[in-house]
This record gives sequence, structure tokens and C-alpha cells, in this order.
Amino acid sequence: MKNLQQLLLPLICILAASCKMDVSLDPPTFRPITFTTEAQLDEQVAGMYNILQQDPVYGFGLWGYINAGADESFRSNASYTVTLTEFYHISNTEQNVLLLWRNLFKGIEDANVILDVADKPQMDETKRSQIKGQARFLRAYYFYLLVTHFGDVPLKTMLATDLGTNYNLPRTPSKDIYDFIVKEMIAADSLVPKMAQVNTPSIVTQSAVEAILARVYLKMAGNPLNDVARYKDALFWAQKLINSNTHSLISSPHPLYPTTPAYARLFINKMQNNMNDNGTSESIWDAAFLSKSNVTGNYAGTGYLVTQQLGAVMGVYCPDAGITGVNGYSPGTYRVHPGLYNLYGPGDQRRDWAVAPYVYKSAATTRYYTLTVNISGDGTGATATAYTNAQGAITSVVIDNPGSGYTSAPTISFTSYGTNSSTNPSVTAPNEAVATATVSGGKLTAINVVSGGVGYPTTYDRCVGKWRREYEINLPPSRLQNNTSCNFPIVRYADVLLMAAEAELKANGSAGATALEYYNQVRRRAYGYPPNTPVPGFDATTLTMQDIMDERSRELCFEGIRRQDLIRWGRMTQAMQQVLTNNDNYAPTNYVTPAGVAATNFLVDPQKYSLLPIPGGEIVLDQVLTQNPGWQ
Repeated sequence: MKNLQQLLLPLICILAASCKMDVSLDPPTFRPITFTTEAQLDEQVAGMYNILQQDPVYGFGLWGYINAGADESFRSNASYTVTLTEFYHISNTEQNVLLLWRNLFKGIEDANVILDVADKPQMDETKRSQIKGQARFLRAYYFYLLVTHFGDVPLKTMLATDLGTNYNLPRTPSKDIYDFIVKEMIAADSLVPKMAQVNTPSIVTQSAVEAILARVYLKMAGNPLNDVARYKDALFWAQKLINSNTHSLISSPHPLYPTTPAYARLFINKMQNNMNDNGTSESIWDAAFLSKSNVTGNYAGTGYLVTQQLGAVMGVYCPDAGITGVNGYSPGTYRVHPGLYNLYGPGDQRRDWAVAPYVYKSAATTRYYTLTVNISGDGTGATATAYTNAQGAITSVVIDNPGSGYTSAPTISFTSYGTNSSTNPSVTAPNEAVATATVSGGKLTAINVVSGGVGYPTTYDRCVGKWRREYEINLPPSRLQNNTSCNFPIVRYADVLLMAAEAELKANGSAGATALEYYNQVRRRAYGYPPNTPVPGFDATTLTMQDIMDERSRELCFEGIRRQDLIRWGRMTQAMQQVLTNNDNYAPTNYVTPAGVAATNFLVDPQKYSLLPIPGGEIVLDQVLTQNPGWQ
């Protein structure tokens, strides 16, 4: 299946020179060309979509250095003194913040140009309407990203060239920005194509519009607007998409990798640009990427910029340089907070996919498991997970699968390996733990820790595992060391189900059968059950907001959503305090600083750090702009 780059890459390359111009809030020095042909309009559409691929947007920023400073992951190779956006240790002149601002306003300007000239070319009217709908939606979406990250921003809906010499644009109240966003998105819903017409999540469809509308309305219902009437609107748009029967949860493993869980299939597809498996069942809207090694034939030598770092900077640790090995290089920069790891219950198949239980220590294919519970006996199938404290002592062992056929208690031992270890994995810890097991009816019933030992890897040694380079299509020698072709899921169907459950719970004051069914569909798939088939004794029969909050983290972790969720729920401060509490209880000495730096800095001034600063350079250019509180 072709993705957006394959369809529009030639047009993006044509735009390469013009894409370098500065079109944020700086007044331009020349007017853009007058678009008169369909081909010229197509070029502008390509440029408008290209914003999604930029480094500060979905190439890295919105899932990494802009939004990763919450309670799911931390950047392991840093200290309190490092200047990074996600560590809340920046000034209002931070370059990453400026680049996010300018890229989003450039996307808005691209959309403004399209809407200004869309009626001029002679072309198919259906296509013209679809282009208008995509421009209205993307312009609104870029404003949504601006208002959620910066608060009040200028509502710039006219061409920069039409502003004349008076380029002082004041900040528009957030409520007015949100009202504009929903008005434009609702209008776009009847203009853009349906998913069945394009069969790719790389293009804006009705599915994307309706899913994002639900997200926007949930944000309006929470902080800072707290317009609780919007919960009903969120429920309306989420259910409109659900009831269209266009999408469903992936319920079976990837056909090429049958031993992986169904949950993993979507993320394998993203690493492969959906090339081996049509990903439109659960996928709704992606930011699509190509790696440089894909640019061959007619596209060779175009200088197409490769920006995606999913799987690389946020991936499973592997020192393979990516040229001769098969796994693909990753420094394992992002590690996992124990609060997230401990949210998963026994048997939840998402945990060991989202949180990698192994690392690589060479270019070979051998996986070294960070901490493994070995169960040796006369039965089969028993598995368990060991949990450690800050000293690396095993404190408990939880049975994930009791197995069958055990007539006597099996022997329990542990194998450990850390990302900072030498090339050869240690068979035992420096001070080996001792545990005993009991069985009943052929199954493991308990594993009791007699002695916890010392020096076992903790949760903090586990890397983010959702995006695994071993599944890349680009194998050596064409693979790039530091970049991948991984498509980023901006919104997917599991998110819509959980948004609908939350919206019904908040709108009605309690969760009815419909909200419970949406919630249970996500949980069933997580534990290996068919999503749409009720499972008596397993399905949740009650639902609270805490259930929703936890499930969203278990399901959607590392997808750039958590920080904004916590802010709209008013739970960011509480979450960051919990990070520091967990550090005291679980973090090994060498991770206390990097694991807690974001939380420590954020808690100095939560109100300030809930928004990014208005870039100082923009205030110089637009003298009626004001700064966010605390950033002067």
C-alpha cells in the first residue's frame, strides 16, 4: 500500500527551496506565486502535510523532547544541568520551542494559501472539495497543537502577504481558538474523503476528523477551560466514528510474526510503513515517514530530509551501528518509570511489548533479557515476573501464567542482565536471590522470595520497546544509523474507544453498558481475548476515572498523549510527585538524577511549566505578543 510520501514525495521535493523560507510570524519580503493549476495546488498540499514530518513535530518533538517529560518514561543520559524542553530546564529563547512554533505557523500559512487559491484551477470538483476539507482540518489541527502547548496564540487565518506592514498580531483567547478549531473541523468532516476511498491512514479522512474532534472536545472539557458541557460533544464525535463500523481493534498477530501479540501488530506495521500489512483497521491517522534508503529511482539524489527517530532514540538498546547488523542501532535513551510498568496486571500482553524485557549487546541477533524468572520442573507453561527495589534486590515474584502439569514444586532461579553490563551477560547476580514455589492442581500457585539478593536490573534498566528496529524493512546496508521510516500514529481506534468511555462517564456521571463495552474491548485484546466477545469473570463491571486514566497509560504509553492527558485532568502535579516517590523506592543510584529531573524541575512551578514559553524572538518581531506566566 502506498503511503503519503510515495504519492506526494515528488511534489515535496519541488517545494524544497520554498519550504526553507521563514513564514512563522515574520512578515514576508515577497508575495507567493499565483497558483493557477491543479499541479501547483497539489504542491502546496504536499507542503502542508510535510509539517507533520518535521523534527519538532512528529519526527521527534511531540513524542519526545517536547512531551516526554511526564510519568511514563525518562531520558536516561542526562543530568539536572542539561537544557532540554522535556526537563523543564529552558528559557524563552529555547530553539526547540521556536522551531515547533514556526513549523506549526508555517503549516497554517500553507493551508491559508490553499484556501485562498483552491477555487482558481480547473479540476475535478470532488477533488477540490477534498483539498479544501484537508486544508481546513490541518489548519485547525496545527492551531490545536499551538493552543495546547502555548495557550493563547494569534489566530492567523489570512495570508501573511495580506497583512501589509502592520504585522503586530495579538494573542487570541484560548476559548476563541478552540471555537475556531471545532468549527473548521466540523466543516471539514463532510468534505474530506472516507477511509474506504483512500485506504491509507496517511491522508486526512472523515475518521481522522471525527477522532480528533473527540480529542479536542475532551481537552476543552478539562483544564484550562473546564467547559464540562463539551464531554457530550466528545461522546458524540467518538460514537459517530465507532458507529460507522469503519474501524476495529486488531485482534490477531501479524501474519509474518505469529508469535507476537495482536497488540504488537500495529507497531510492527508502523515500523514498516504498513507495507506488509494494510494497517487501516485500527490506524486512523498517521504522520507518514520514509527513510533515505527508500528514496531510489526517480527520487534518488533529491536530498529528501529524514527526520524520524522512533526506534532509534526511543528504542531497544543495541550498539549495532545499523549498517552491518540486523537489529538496528539504538542507544536506549528512553527508559521506563516503574509507575507505568507496575500498572500492568499479570497476563497483560502489552507490558512486555511496550516495555522491552531484553536488550542487545552486540550486532548479533542474540537477545539478553534484563531479568528473567527461570522455572524448571516437570510441568510446562509457567511464567512469572520479578520486581526489584532500588538496591536491585528482588522483592516479589508475580505469576503471569500458572502453567499446567506440575506434580512437585519447580525450582526457581533468576538470570539478570543490565544495559550497563559488559559484553557477556551474567548468569547470576552478585548476590543471588532465592525463591521457592508451591503448586496445586498441576499449576503454580505462589512464588515466595526467601532472599532478595542484590544487583539485579530494575525497571529503570528497561527501554521503551514499542518501536523495534528489528522489524524494519530497510535492512543493511541501506539502513540509516540514527533514523527510521517509522510512521507515527497520531490517533488510533483504541484511543477513540477510551475517549468515548471517558466522555460517557463524565457526561452522565456514571458508566453505562456502552462505556463499559468500549473499555472492555481494549482490555480484552490486551489479555489475548477477542475484543468484541464478552468474557464473563474478566470484563470490568464498574468503571471509574482512575480506571480510564490507568488504561490510557497502559494502552497509549509513549505515543505523545500522556502529558496533555495529565494536564487536562489536573493531575500533572500529582503524577510528578509520584515519580519522585517511586525514585526513592525503586531507582538505582545512577538513575536517581535523570529519572527524577523532569519531575523535580516541574514541581518548582507547575503553572509555568504546564505551557511552553512564547518564543522570545517572536515577541521581538510581534511587539503586541505577551509572554506566558513565569517565562519572562
